[in-house]
Amino acid sequence: MADAQNEIPSIDIQRRETERLLAKPLVSNETWYLVHSDWFKSFKSYIRLDKNWDDGHEHEHPGPIDNSSLYKDGDATDIRDHLVEEVDYVFVPEELWHLLVKWYGMVTDQLPIPKKVIEYGRNAKNTKIEVYPLPLRLIKDFDMDKSFVHKFSKANTIGHVAKVIKELFGISDEVVIKLWGLFSPNSCDELNFSKTIEEESLFPDQVVVAEACRPDGTCIKPSKNAMNTNSMRNSLEKSGSLNMSTKNNPGPSVSRVTRFHTSYSGNNDVRCGSVTPGLCGLCNMGNTCFMNSVIQCLSNCPPLVKHFAEDEYLKDLNTENPIGMKGKIATAFGELIKIMWSGKYPFAVPNNFKEQVGTFAPQFSGYQQQDSQELLTFLLDGLHEDLNKIKQKPYIAMSDSDGRPDEIVASEAWEIYQKRNDSIIVDYFHGLLKSTVVCPDCAKISVTFDPFCHLSLPLPIRRERYIEVTFFPSDLSKKPQVITTMVPKKGHVNDLLCALSHQCGVSPDELVVTEITKHHFHKFYSSNDALENIDSKEDIAVYEVPRTESHVPVPVVLWEVNTRQAFNFSQLFGFPMILMLPRDNCTYHDIYRAILAKVYRYLNLSNVERCCCHRPDIATASTSCKCTSPENICHLLPNDLFSLHVVNASTTSVVFKLHNDGNPIQMPISDVIGRQYLAAQWTTENRKQYLNSFIQNEIDGRDSGRQKRSHKVQLKDCLELFTMCEKLGADDAWYCPDCKQHQRATKKFDLWKLPKILIIHLKRFSYSRFRRDKIDSLVEFPLRDLDMSKYIINDKHPPAKYNLIGICNHYGGMGGGHYTAYALNKIDKQWYCFDDHNVSPKTPENVVTNSAYVLFYIRSD
Repeated sequence: MADAQNEIPSIDIQRRETERLLAKPLVSNETWYLVHSDWFKSFKSYIRLDKNWDDGHEHEHPGPIDNSSLYKDGDATDIRDHLVEEVDYVFVPEELWHLLVKWYGMVTDQLPIPKKVIEYGRNAKNTKIEVYPLPLRLIKDFDMDKSFVHKFSKANTIGHVAKVIKELFGISDEVVIKLWGLFSPNSCDELNFSKTIEEESLFPDQVVVAEACRPDGTCIKPSKNAMNTNSMRNSLEKSGSLNMSTKNNPGPSVSRVTRFHTSYSGNNDVRCGSVTPGLCGLCNMGNTCFMNSVIQCLSNCPPLVKHFAEDEYLKDLNTENPIGMKGKIATAFGELIKIMWSGKYPFAVPNNFKEQVGTFAPQFSGYQQQDSQELLTFLLDGLHEDLNKIKQKPYIAMSDSDGRPDEIVASEAWEIYQKRNDSIIVDYFHGLLKSTVVCPDCAKISVTFDPFCHLSLPLPIRRERYIEVTFFPSDLSKKPQVITTMVPKKGHVNDLLCALSHQCGVSPDELVVTEITKHHFHKFYSSNDALENIDSKEDIAVYEVPRTESHVPVPVVLWEVNTRQAFNFSQLFGFPMILMLPRDNCTYHDIYRAILAKVYRYLNLSNVERCCCHRPDIATASTSCKCTSPENICHLLPNDLFSLHVVNASTTSVVFKLHNDGNPIQMPISDVIGRQYLAAQWTTENRKQYLNSFIQNEIDGRDSGRQKRSHKVQLKDCLELFTMCEKLGADDAWYCPDCKQHQRATKKFDLWKLPKILIIHLKRFSYSRFRRDKIDSLVEFPLRDLDMSKYIINDKHPPAKYNLIGICNHYGGMGGGHYTAYALNKIDKQWYCFDDHNVSPKTPENVVTNSAYVLFYIRSD
């Protein structure tokens, strides 16, 4: 905590300063800091930074900055791998970081996590905060018996790498050295000292070799002789650093920037040349997971793979198309597909492909996270135009439907489209939609048939929502249980109370709704709070609190300390509780006994000396003895198992310690809830001896309840919503050719012709004037036999059953998150997860999740 509370500015000042500093642009070489996203969310809620949280109620003080879950286990100097921005952490500029530490402090023994802003990109420079430096394996004179692994920024020059190598190997500054990037036992490239690591396209665990040179610049140890030895190859394989380059592969040339790295099996053997074709991961070059996921899904579309892997695309390459990409997108994609399906490379670095995409689509040229569906749309269009067999597109005017039968109008539209567009992309990915627009004034009906390459389906937004809560009954003999209940989406907490009352048999007036974070009460909800303020991702707990005139509710948390430490949330454990304490003349013993009664279920009584009724040497033991009941257990236990402290809810500072002097507690006990709470401080020794850890799975229904948190939607619901008639908005008004003005007409889509490979985009991102959000509903979709026949209005359409072959997943919120892909390998017919360069098996029952974003289906025939 900050040392002086009076130095902390008001919430309004904190909010203004935070808004100002978060608006700062990224500047190269500046330092930004990682902050755990949960803590930062609590902080923003506390200072009312987001209008969605400005509900007129006081929000709990976030406590000291707690980044514990960002660190590797047991290591406060290094962060975990695969952390995701917005999901796990947020960035704050250096000035804001120092203010946050001044205002709120840091959890004891934690270190700040500073990260540098670097420049990315070879042509147009972009700035990015580098979270993970690049590890390089450094060796001298091709001697693999001694190597160092050192982490570098991608913005470091090769000259800087040379300086580090000299320091590590004790090479004198006067000695001239050359550096080589090693890609196989007989292939390497000299590295340019003036270029950056990124410009030289080095990748994780790249082997960099230093060679000492004579004054005339010639190497003392010839490179080729050193490389072409069995000992060198064996050393590389044993070290796990063998890399392969496409230079040794037949076929079209591939840019040097596309490189590969071996991976390991469970026994640390190098898997070279024995990878199942198609199971090739793709390195993340800096927020490129959105691109990797799209490539993996397309890479598992069998007709497309065959067309590119067998060089069939070369005969269709259209380099003269004025609206194409000069054949470069198709060529780069084809080279990458051949590499991924060669069976030789566990993962590849698709730098060349990304460069070509960035050249023709500047929005994808930098290293910011982008939308995978937008890239997919660009890529399919780019591949189509690069492979379009129509060299000169004729101009053909479209005629109005004019009341003609759909069959004729649709056939005419498709025929005209094919006269201008003919490629494998059209053959497999393009379908035909019927669009019907009706003018509300003159009843003019306009029918058009438009090609499409994917269906963007809206997700039903229900008027109800499910909320999962953990219910704590006041009866100490009953276990807590998880309850999932349905409430109005736009309702109030009182609606939740009424629904729970019906399920629990408890009066709504005796239920208290809370949000629990890090084992303490983060917020208490009043009955008139909007349900929109309750985040379904947080732990919501409801307590049965009987109302009496003589007792008042008081919140209590459990606090464990090893030594004398200041209070912080990382030391809390178990479930917080609400005690009913006497309104008047409440003593220390009253509170102590009430807490023991609440934790009675978890007490370890094996080493507690029982009364005479329970001693085995007394033959007249009474079976009706109540001395070890929750209410009376206190007299069998030491009276100093824990101490009691009053904590300020606003500042999370200990106000004072309670003393067991037999006198009534001198504190506003009737005004505690929401402003102060009690902390029962256990020593580690006492907790270990007397109090077992709270067991999460003892709560009835917790596992099943967790599965119900996400609202489930069927794919058919999305399809039905897509084909529903809708009225156009004022911004989307349609120009009626008869009325000669824009009208808010009705519009309806129908499916006329479906492609052989059907791509379904789930519109998870919603936009409004005031808010952007992601819909996390679970959309249930079939893996096999998706029957689209009932959605097709064309009676002559062939059978339309589809099987799933790929899923692009998105995790996290708006403007960030992480992408992965699930795909069905056509060789072994198994599902796999492609998480950048990592490839792992996936069971079919686990591929349907609420992260599914784009689905790839292939027609079963």
